[in-house]
Amino acid sequence: MNQVELKTHYSAAELAAMQLTGIPTSKVGIRDRAERECWPVHNVTGIGGTRKQYMPPASIMAQIRTKAAAQLAATVQAPSLPSAPQQLPLLETEAQALTADARRGVLNALELLMQRSGYARKKAATVLVDMARVGAANPQLVAMLKMARDGRGRKSLDGLPSPRSVLRFVEYQQAGSLVPKKREADMSVPAWAPCFLSHYQRPEKPTVEHAYHAFLQEWGAQQPLAKLPSISQVRRFLRKVGQVSRHVGRMGERELKSLRPFIRRDFDSLLPGDVYSADGHAFDAEIQHPLHGRPFRPEITTMVDIATRKAVGWSVSLAESALAVLDALRDACLKNGVPAVLYVDNGSGYKNQMMLDSATGFMSRLGIEMVNSLPYNSQARGVIERLHHTIWVKAAKTLPGYIGKDMDRQARLANFKLSRQAIRQAGQSGSTATMPLLAWADFVQFCEQQVADYNNRPHRSLPRISDPDTGRKRHMTPNEKWALHVAQGFEAHLVSDDEARPLFRPQLLRTVRRCEIELLGNRYFATALEEFHSEQLRIGYDIHDPARVWVYDADGRFICTAELDANKRDYVPQSAIQRAKTKRAQGRERLLQNKLDEVRQELHGRPALEQMETVSIPGVMVLDRSQLAARAQALHQEPAKPRAATTDSSWQVPTTPEARWQAWQALMAIDESDMADEKAKKWRHTYQATAEFRTYQRKTA
Repeated sequence: MNQVELKTHYSAAELAAMQLTGIPTSKVGIRDRAERECWPVHNVTGIGGTRKQYMPPASIMAQIRTKAAAQLAATVQAPSLPSAPQQLPLLETEAQALTADARRGVLNALELLMQRSGYARKKAATVLVDMARVGAANPQLVAMLKMARDGRGRKSLDGLPSPRSVLRFVEYQQAGSLVPKKREADMSVPAWAPCFLSHYQRPEKPTVEHAYHAFLQEWGAQQPLAKLPSISQVRRFLRKVGQVSRHVGRMGERELKSLRPFIRRDFDSLLPGDVYSADGHAFDAEIQHPLHGRPFRPEITTMVDIATRKAVGWSVSLAESALAVLDALRDACLKNGVPAVLYVDNGSGYKNQMMLDSATGFMSRLGIEMVNSLPYNSQARGVIERLHHTIWVKAAKTLPGYIGKDMDRQARLANFKLSRQAIRQAGQSGSTATMPLLAWADFVQFCEQQVADYNNRPHRSLPRISDPDTGRKRHMTPNEKWALHVAQGFEAHLVSDDEARPLFRPQLLRTVRRCEIELLGNRYFATALEEFHSEQLRIGYDIHDPARVWVYDADGRFICTAELDANKRDYVPQSAIQRAKTKRAQGRERLLQNKLDEVRQELHGRPALEQMETVSIPGVMVLDRSQLAARAQALHQEPAKPRAATTDSSWQVPTTPEARWQAWQALMAIDESDMADEKAKKWRHTYQATAEFRTYQRKTA
């Protein structure tokens, strides 16, 4: 359809193309009618000659204007919206923004209709709404009219605004705002709010009703003439307060971190071995203790590679300690390489001399930089914290000894009674307890299998790939991500077994005294240290074997090996692990004894000691404090009675190595209670700590 233009004169061809009602539809017919009715005419000269243009009567001109308006309503398009900025300058809702855009589009259509039809604004608004109502307008224009309507006005059956509302849009535009008004909540803070919040924002986390009753008493005393708010007003006020501001005081700073913004760290640029993260976790299930078989919760230390999310090393121990961390670090370096950065918390297992000493610490010897997270900021170590739940919490739930916090209390108590009943029956009968708990050796194998399953399971933080077996999309596994880096040229800095033995021995600085070195309560001796008297050297030791230590100079050059009691120190050695076990057992025994004494005192009672000036023993004596002090001084001044001389032992230590070995074998065949010579008893024990004994022992093994 040809576009209708509004002008004063039209040619016969233009009038025929408009297909108006009441006039001919051919050029000849229109010329005959124009000449018959004497329409005003003027000649227009152009290319091809001169042609006549006629001025139609008013009735025909009205049809032309109506047809032009209909064409305009059918072709109006929605205005192009500007790209949304990152932050809106006004706090508008989405509905308000859409309504303002629709009103802007309606006003554009109204202006275009006025230009083409020559109607006044009021007439154009009426025509625009009528055409939308009868279906002659573009559906897009109809939708804009419905969206532009203010819902607060009178109800409209068809959802279209009235012409008066369209004219009101023009006034809104001239005022500078097409955004409809929206009723907002009153955000002013009432005078009683600080007093109520002082009772509500407490660490005890009282309920609204509890805090309201306490608030009424205080506010009534402070403002006796003020009107008290109802509890509904208080609840409405609390709904207006932000989530974080509402919980200030009810939560501490550490707990509020879970509500406040955080930083999400990206690891796409990391390579395997760039950053390892480690942490300890108390296992949520009881197993059998490897020494006495009683139920206990082991400590698991895990190391994860941040770039691939692979569990690179782990260790299990009786309690959290630096030795457990060392064992996990050794496992990670042997299997997957030495990391550049070790990201850990501030626990004693990491911040200690064995790890951080500039001369003997493992970090300096392995070339690792230890980075500690902020205190009480476990969110910064979210990777290792999440790994605990993924591996160990889920694994603990598969064991019969699970005692996690989400375990049903009745079921947990039943498992507890079952294991303790087995221990009690075994103690009464003297037999071995049979408990439904995992043994230590089986638990170690169980942990190894859990780590292997995790490394071969898809991880949602890794990229998605097509499964080679099923063809379906899934996330990569940690092992696949590690293998991808290896295929791209990555090579881990691995440590061989021969390098690991001296490398993972803890070292301490000790001073040499006459070829002797004191370490962990033991003494080691080597004649090669004679020229190093009074010098401080680096001493490496094996946490499992106390028989010898390795001596290095300040630059790390190996000097010699010092043997335990090589100059015949007279006691049985203890390894570092054994000393730690003994110390831990003594501490637990002391705590239990103190608790037992407290329970007995509460049961029987004990009066406080009173100061006594005299001591009276009926029928014997009565002494005051000065007489007691004089008698004690006299006892100290009495000369000690000479002891009876001990008889010389008839047994002598053989002079040759072969004879000493045979003598030791002969003494071992005799029960110690049947040996009368004390010197032989003592020599039988001390001979086992000598290098000569170990040499013969290896020969006969």
